[in-house]
This record gives sequence, C-alpha cells and structure tokens, in this order.
Amino acid sequence: MRIAGDVDWAHGMQANVTMSVKSSAPTPMKVRSDAMYLKVPAQKVAKLGGKHWIKEPLALLAAQGAAGKAATDQLKRANAPMAVRMLIASGDLRKVGQEAVRGATTTHYTGTLDTAKLIATRQGLTPDDVKFFKKQLAAQGVADAHIDLWVNSENLPVESQEQMQTATAKVTRTTYFSNYGVAVDLSVPAASDTYTLHSVTGGNQTATA
Repeated sequence: MRIAGDVDWAHGMQANVTMSVKSSAPTPMKVRSDAMYLKVPAQKVAKLGGKHWIKEPLALLAAQGAAGKAATDQLKRANAPMAVRMLIASGDLRKVGQEAVRGATTTHYTGTLDTAKLIATRQGLTPDDVKFFKKQLAAQGVADAHIDLWVNSENLPVESQEQMQTATAKVTRTTYFSNYGVAVDLSVPAASDTYTLHSVTGGNQTATA
C-alpha cells in the first residue's frame, strides 16, 4: 500500500491523500476528525446518483470489528511526533550517524521497542499514546518493533521506518515527511455531492443519497 499527500496532525490526523493498493487504481481520500471521504471512480458515479464522494463516518469504521477499530486508531495516532516518542520511550535509542535522505543531511537514530516495557514505563509517552499501544500493538500480538528515524538540522523527522511482527504477518512501514508548515485544506465535499454510509453489513450498504 502507498499513501501520499498532505497531512495535518494539530488536532488528530487529518489529511488529503491518494491511496494505491497493489495494481488497483489510485483512490483520492480525505481523512477528517469524524469521517473518511473516498472519491468515487468515474465509471461508478452514475450508480450513486451522480455523487462523486462516499463518506464513511469513523464511528462506523470502528464498529466493523477489530480490524476496523485498529484502522481508526491508527488514523488518529499516525503522525511524526509518535515515531519520536516511541523511540524515546524505548530505552534503546542509539545514534547511528549522519546520512543523506532525499538530498538532505540528517541524523539517523535507531531503537527496538519492547511492547510490554513501553507500556509499563510510559517514559516520554502521553496517556493517549499508552492507550493506543495497549489496544493496537498488544491486540495484534506485537512483542517488539524496530524503528529507524532520520531527523534534519531542525530536529524534524524526515523519514521513519517501522518493522514489526504481528500474530499474523510481518509489517514494514516507511514514511517520508517534508514541507513542514504548509497549510492543509481541511474542507469537506459538499453534502449534495456526497453518498453517506450509515451501515455496512457484509456486502450490504445503506446510505443517504
């Protein structure tokens, strides 16, 4: 999966991104504090009464079992400061040295997170961080995770890499950050152009046209 776009995490993560999964067509998506908006493929607009966006409230996503709840929590907690706090809390923070990332000079740090120790010590973590780890990592069966972080001369993260083994798969996530301070448009599609989901049960959906 590849996600690219503009992100604002001043009040929880909000973003305008394009998501690509394997060979599928890229999907524009808007993430807001209460819902996700997915752009309707051109060939399906007519089937949705001419509407160009599907709105899925985050409360609805969270209600779709453990996977939905995990996805919602991840959306709310995904940000650059999280990677920094995780490394500080790990107690295993090591400086690797100076390295170039996308043409910029950075300092590379690395560390291994022990999930149980992380939750127990809480060093450098906010109460919300601790709650996140208990529900997210512990529920996924993650015993430890390895994090690499590259920061620029202003001590801002420009790249982070996370590797963890869950109960079902090995997960690797690489994130690049740039253009700090740029304003992000947090407007939402017009209600008249939005198809709002109210429930999802198997393949059946109900919505407001």
